[in-house]
Amino acid sequence: MIVGRFRSPSAVQAAICLVCGAIVTAADNAATLATVGPFDLSFAGRTILVALVLLVVFLLGEALTTPPDPDAPRTVQRRDGGRDGRPANLAAALRHAASAVAERYHALPPVWRLVVPALLMLLCWSPIIVMMHPGTIWYDTGDQIAQWYGIEAYGQPAGSISSHHPVLDTIVFGSLARLGDALAGDYQAGIAAYILAQCVIMALELTGVCRYVARVGRPGAGRAAGIALFAFFALFPAFPIFMMSIVKDSLHLLAFVPWLVMVAETARTRLTALRSPRFAIGFVALSILTALTTMTGLYVTVLTLCCLPLTRIGSAARRHDGPARADRLRAVSCAAVTAIIAMIVFPAAVRGPLHVVREDQNQLLVVPMQMTARYALDHPDDVTDAERAAIDRVNHVPFEDMASRYNPYLADPIIQYSLRDPTGVGDYLRAWASMGLRHPDSYIQAFAALESGWFALRRTPLNVTDRGIGLDELAQAAPRATANRIWFQIANAISPPFSRMPAYRSNPDGQARAYALWGFWQSTPVLNVLTLTALWTFIMPMFLLFRLARPRTSKGSRAPGTRTALPAVYAAPLVWSLLSLLPNAISVPLKPTASRYMLWALVVIPFTLALCACAPNTPNASHRKQEKEGNAR
Repeated sequence: MIVGRFRSPSAVQAAICLVCGAIVTAADNAATLATVGPFDLSFAGRTILVALVLLVVFLLGEALTTPPDPDAPRTVQRRDGGRDGRPANLAAALRHAASAVAERYHALPPVWRLVVPALLMLLCWSPIIVMMHPGTIWYDTGDQIAQWYGIEAYGQPAGSISSHHPVLDTIVFGSLARLGDALAGDYQAGIAAYILAQCVIMALELTGVCRYVARVGRPGAGRAAGIALFAFFALFPAFPIFMMSIVKDSLHLLAFVPWLVMVAETARTRLTALRSPRFAIGFVALSILTALTTMTGLYVTVLTLCCLPLTRIGSAARRHDGPARADRLRAVSCAAVTAIIAMIVFPAAVRGPLHVVREDQNQLLVVPMQMTARYALDHPDDVTDAERAAIDRVNHVPFEDMASRYNPYLADPIIQYSLRDPTGVGDYLRAWASMGLRHPDSYIQAFAALESGWFALRRTPLNVTDRGIGLDELAQAAPRATANRIWFQIANAISPPFSRMPAYRSNPDGQARAYALWGFWQSTPVLNVLTLTALWTFIMPMFLLFRLARPRTSKGSRAPGTRTALPAVYAAPLVWSLLSLLPNAISVPLKPTASRYMLWALVVIPFTLALCACAPNTPNASHRKQEKEGNAR
């Protein structure tokens, strides 16, 4: 019974909800008005209302995801399906059918236990696969393929490859197009075949995630969590819609999903999984692929691997310092090898043969330059000649033009693909710091507006990307604010360099039906909650923190409502991935790019929730149990 696991909130949990309410309210203001205030009675009222709603939802979610007490007395069930003397024939029939299906499933060979559910998932995805075939080409992907064919892009000379996007992705996409040319006389044939293969591989990987949860979880709870996870992956249309696209983030997911499971297994086994050479080699290989397929993936992967050596070793293992040190050394080695290959060896190996042109560090200045633009809007006269000169030396858009080009939700109009003079970054950062000390309010407002899409439930109705947006224009449009929902690119986006290649054939009628399907999810009550961006990038992570904040009833207690004791490293991929959202040039989905950045959360969040709900057994826990039994004897 859920009621038996429902408990009143602790003071810390109530405080978490109140903080969430304040952040969501401030983000809603920033996403509609480009300012976090005003902090008036209306702000306080909305904060309390959001906090109360979240508190109720979080408590219900905690009850649903809390494993039942294994020592609690269970209801005796009769053979006829009755419970406590009451007939339940339909329930008994359903349980019997489910048991028969489970028996047949577990009788299958191991490979088919993975393939059969994956085929079922693909069957659920098939309507969208048919609608979107031959697949969606993204703007940036077209540029990458064009460069592979020797067409000038990103201002780089013909025959060179820009490092603005991960070079490995350019190699993969360009090679697929060339393969289509070689085998079918049409580059699009190679791309279309890859997109279909991408869907099949992702279905297999997501099925593997569900099987892992069912395997490591407590009997009963693990199976239920795995089934729930499978239903979400199979029925939520975001997965097939995105996997029917060819873009660096979809390729990244192919490596990221199995890597995520291997991180969890390494944490669950307290690093002992790395003692298997095959596991360790596969883990490093996936780590390298995950690091090389997106720019932020490099940092998420390496930083997560650096956290693994900090995993708490069980008491039984601590008695033998040698094995424990060896386990930590293996974890350190995995991080070191991944970092060296991804950051040094691979870039050096491809730079010469592929004529890779190294980009400057303009992406690191996205947020600071956006703050400078807001400063130019708020305090145009409070800037020295030296500060103005430092800004104009680095950026292509001069300080005097920043106010008119400032878009609170998109940094692209302010900072371009490159810097005017990369050697002036030091002087600019000193000017940036000096200006921020004088007027930190402008910097706070700029940062809040740029990142508001990850936290807000509402957003401006304006989808302006080619010019600045004035604060007065935002205020006039604010009454028409819309829900801040995930926005997918389903139609093709053809870049100018890619347009010089043979025309990319599309399926506009099918793509229109796919848009209508996603629109149905966005407008249908209950279902539309899953399409809110902030649900995945802020609210659900805060629910995990809320659940972790539940105090134990007593030392060693496993009573209902207590938090599940999982190694802290379980959270490392989630934490670093969330932090990787902050340096991006966009968060409010004025265009599909913003949604592309956060789609990893659709896997990481449910996976983490499922692990919490199924209470996975760890070798550390079994060792403690054996030790207690030995001491009792």
